[in-house]
Amino acid sequence: MKKFIILMFALIMAVALAACGGSQEPEEPADPPAVEDPAEEPEEPAEEPEEPQERTEEVVLYFANNEYVETGDEQYEFMLTETRTITYNEEVCLEEAVVRALMEGPDDEENLSTGFPESVDLIGVSVLDGTAYVNFSSEGLGGGSMQESYVISQTVQSLGELGSVQRVQFLVDDQEAESLMGHISIEEPIEVTME
Repeated sequence: MKKFIILMFALIMAVALAACGGSQEPEEPADPPAVEDPAEEPEEPAEEPEEPQERTEEVVLYFANNEYVETGDEQYEFMLTETRTITYNEEVCLEEAVVRALMEGPDDEENLSTGFPESVDLIGVSVLDGTAYVNFSSEGLGGGSMQESYVISQTVQSLGELGSVQRVQFLVDDQEAESLMGHISIEEPIEVTME
């Protein structure tokens, strides 16, 4: 009887083990998720930098009246206007494009001229709270009192026509200065007064 119980116990154990293991094969460990080597990732084509978006604007530019310059006769207007379409973008603001157009001179050279000497170098123009900061290099910045008067008047009046500028602060080499060419004070911002 002892043998029978042992045999029975062995048989139950064998059946239990067979039922637990069944025909299942042991699972192999799952492969770890594939991690791509960053060096092996296909490179996306580099985006080319976008060209600055060009804009155009029709502006009124003030230039010296040649009759006044030649005669000094006050029956002639000190300055006359010329309407021009100018191009600018995010790198050169409209206000800077206006000053650069003044420096280039008028289209109507028979009746108009610019007070800007050819040697003058504009560093840049920025606008903050209605004040345009017009920054010139000191190199090549020279001339008589009439020339200086025209540079200041042309700049202030032309920028004033834009509506975004109420005053102009002239700078020389990024600093406030006493004058541009030694004749007229530019220590304080010059208010736009439209005629």
